[in-house]
Amino acid sequence: MTAVLGVDGGGSKTHAAICDENGTLIGAGTAGPSNWETVGLRGAADSVGDAIERAMDGADLSRSELEAAVFGLAGVDWPSDAPRLEGAFEALRLSDSPTILNDSFIALRAGVRAPWGVVVIAGTGTVAAGRNSAGETYRTLGLGRLLGDEGSASDVGEAALRAVARAYVGRGPATSLSEGLCELMGAATVAQLLEEYSRGGERESNAAPVVLRHAERGDQVAIEIVEWAGAQLGEAARVVASRLAMDDEPFELVMSGGLFHGRSELLEQRIATEVPTALLTRLEAPPVVGAVLMALEQRGSRPTAEVHDRIGRSLVTAFR
Repeated sequence: MTAVLGVDGGGSKTHAAICDENGTLIGAGTAGPSNWETVGLRGAADSVGDAIERAMDGADLSRSELEAAVFGLAGVDWPSDAPRLEGAFEALRLSDSPTILNDSFIALRAGVRAPWGVVVIAGTGTVAAGRNSAGETYRTLGLGRLLGDEGSASDVGEAALRAVARAYVGRGPATSLSEGLCELMGAATVAQLLEEYSRGGERESNAAPVVLRHAERGDQVAIEIVEWAGAQLGEAARVVASRLAMDDEPFELVMSGGLFHGRSELLEQRIATEVPTALLTRLEAPPVVGAVLMALEQRGSRPTAEVHDRIGRSLVTAFR
């Protein structure tokens, strides 16, 4: 029996999944965060090892029998990152060294039918990544607004709070976001909301769904924020597609991350304006699906749509 391993490691949790060549799930496991930039190399290795151990619990095979392994990890941002992680993962006792890559690429593979396309991720941060049919890859930095990556859910929430503050002091137009953020944060007045924030109160990062809802209701300030975010995300996707010579032909554009959970037509339409040849699709399956598919491809398999769907259904259930 062929058995491969996929791992998705992020800042809050790590998912590991083992599947056979038919896409049948052998085991799945969850552990703590494995972004080495926050938990260190030892912490990353421990979390990945714990997730693998839980995935193998009850499986009739050993780690040495895993024929391929792909790890998509947060914090793999520069060429120097993969070698240091390879050393940390030697203690995992896999038959071969895992392929280590930025987690955006496994999200891409999880969402596309063919093994190429572009993904834009908008959650706490944002990144765009792509792979063309020749196997060439390109990615934006994914390192925050200061380094040029804008349009995340956090950015949308920050823009909403800024708009409420400007409306409060008279520097900007009135907006229903004032009431929306007060309700979200449990503040009786805008003054209380701003005072609590200025003194270390709850951050505005979870305000993005409020902005999307108020944009749908026609609030002009919220509409402008959503359109700005869509333009930023679409531009990032367009740059990636252009660098990979994909922008003159149809390609799949996967949308992943918390900002897209709101299913905003306005947001998606603005993205589509920037990349008119893209076929937009939301990522519904866990990104670890992409790591499993890439591991199968590494050992020579060509996963069919049926295999892709089988893995996706199994892991949606496993990590629910």
